Amino acid sequence: MMNDHNKHKKDDLSQVEKWMEQFFLDPQTSFMDQLTFRIDLYETNTHIIVEALLPDVDLKHISIMIDACVMTISVIKKNTESCSRKVEMPFPLVDKRVHAVFANGILEVWIDKNRSGNGKKRYIIINE
Repeated sequence: MMNDHNKHKKDDLSQVEKWMEQFFLDPQTSFMDQLTFRIDLYETNTHIIVEALLPDVDLKHISIMIDACVMTISVIKKNTESCSRKVEMPFPLVDKRVHAVFANGILEVWIDKNRSGNGKKRYIIINE
């Protein structure tokens, strides 16, 4: 039974690595970074971190929605221009614990690999 669990974890890890590689190699990612705002992805042993560079944006003008496998980060810039980025994950986000922090123009969304969420479409509260 333990071997099946370890094999499943390795399969999940392989899937996340492929997904991250595809995200960075996709020309659409680079285009959207320039058109709206830049997004970077990081991975630790326990989390996947989505980082959005949002200089000149106030916290009150940022929202994060997760629905199924998609995270949508929406912002209103100081010139009242509205824009958003969708990041599609290789797993259901609604089933994961997600929290966010915004400081110094950088939004970090932390997706916990091991802790469960409530399984529902929801907005994420952003802490300072």
